[in-house]
Amino acid sequence: MSHDHDPPQVLIVDDEPRNLDVLEVMLDGLGCALVRANGAEEALLAVVRHDFAALVIDIKMPGMNGIELAALIKQRRRSQHVPILLLTAHSIDESDLLLGYGAGAVDYLSKPIRPEILRYKVGVFVESFRNARSIVRLNEVLQREAAERKEAQEALRVANEDLERRVRERTQALLRAHQGVRENEQRLRMALDVARIAAWEWNLGTGQLQWSTDPERLFGFPAGAFGEELRIGRAVHPADAAGLEGAIASAVATGVYEAEYRAVRPDGTVIWLTERGQVGSDADASRMVGITRDVTTERELAHERESLLSREREARDEAERQGRLKDEFMATLSHELRTPMNAVLGWLQIIESGKPVKDTGYALTVIGRNARIQAKLIEDLLDMNRLMSGNLSLSVAPTQVGAVLEATVQTLQPAANEKGVELVVSAASHSVALADFQRLQQVLWNLIHNAIKFTPARGRVESSIRDVDNDVVIEIKDNGRGISPAFLPHVFERFRQQDGSSTRDTFGLGLGLAIAKQLVELHHGTIRALSAGDGLGATFQVSIPACRDAAQTRLRAGALDRGKSVSA
Repeated sequence: MSHDHDPPQVLIVDDEPRNLDVLEVMLDGLGCALVRANGAEEALLAVVRHDFAALVIDIKMPGMNGIELAALIKQRRRSQHVPILLLTAHSIDESDLLLGYGAGAVDYLSKPIRPEILRYKVGVFVESFRNARSIVRLNEVLQREAAERKEAQEALRVANEDLERRVRERTQALLRAHQGVRENEQRLRMALDVARIAAWEWNLGTGQLQWSTDPERLFGFPAGAFGEELRIGRAVHPADAAGLEGAIASAVATGVYEAEYRAVRPDGTVIWLTERGQVGSDADASRMVGITRDVTTERELAHERESLLSREREARDEAERQGRLKDEFMATLSHELRTPMNAVLGWLQIIESGKPVKDTGYALTVIGRNARIQAKLIEDLLDMNRLMSGNLSLSVAPTQVGAVLEATVQTLQPAANEKGVELVVSAASHSVALADFQRLQQVLWNLIHNAIKFTPARGRVESSIRDVDNDVVIEIKDNGRGISPAFLPHVFERFRQQDGSSTRDTFGLGLGLAIAKQLVELHHGTIRALSAGDGLGATFQVSIPACRDAAQTRLRAGALDRGKSVSA
């Protein structure tokens, strides 16, 4: 059995040891482990013990030949999808060819074997095996995240049910109290006290108030706080005083009184009170009766419930967003991996067919470019996996930032030339930061490559370095398509792209800026994106700590000028 970090294994089967030696030499350097089998029995045993990226089998072997061996291997469910390449030293007619394909082989090669063709074919199988294994690992990470979100939603649901239960219990308690009020006056007073409700009668002419209970005690005020007339108006919050007076004036005119206001206790505590009342009939228009109720607890409970509901909505929205991101990412990943692979396989099929190719150099250029594109996609996935799992570390030392920028620009100059984009660099020659040279170069490569990718022909990408306080600030500025205001807050999120459709004119998985941000933060630095909007270009600023030791800075700068290295 193999582990995810082990190199892919390829089984080579031939009854002649010298032929196996030749195959090992031809396949050396593909980044895979070769397993030898001197015959069909050893091959079957190896297939049971190991998972292989590909099988290379000689047809002519004593006992069981290669076609019979292929048929047995394909009957086994675990190995039925492993690609099989058959080797033959003889010309093969159409019936034998169909027999081999029917046994499960994907291709034939005739001896003498051309090493480059064998390496291309096996290399494609090995790379496909690596890609499939990487996708499985990434899918496992996404499934774990989904399970964690599900657990959080369940916990929130339980908390909300508990809150609703408490609300129901509180409501039932009030109903029981009101039922007691209807039974007798004594129980009425007890229920009003429990519910923090006080009934009153107000003589509008004299201003005197009569209460069913002590309002100062009921509402948590010290004795004498309402004065001799026992009017709560003495404690009304200044901001609510005008509204309360307006409600009283409206009650005199309409006969119905309703008000809700705040009262301030001497210790500064604020409570909420609601009042309902009615002015007497025409014969007794100077009399108003009503109740005052402390609704502070209810308002707090309602606020708490609304807060929990809001958090539940946010969690649900976030889960839905993450689900959409996962679906978009899987669709993008499938498209981005398949596109360069189709180009590589297409040209390989043309070359293998024996048809004349007018420009072999162009074909190899296309194959190489698409292979590099796919390698970059896989490397971004692996880097993001390492960053998410915390397995990526830095080798930090005093580093001349200008040298990192110049090396990055030199690497990307051909891509800029091909697109017709001008690269301009202005750097402080002695800006030295505490950084990992390779990882800082990876950050700058992502930012400058991104700028080139989204800048049209005859556009301009400017890179500059300056010292600000104790930091070195690197700025990448372009006059390309820019970033929309709606997408700008999400520009550093993984798997997010402004144009996520499969018909967009640029490749990528939306990981470059997310990787750059995490690498910058590992340097204890910051990164930010600026853009005035669509079509107005974009600016990315990276700030990382400068080397504060002046002597070490000079030593590092001098060593870099002489082409030497100095350890931190």
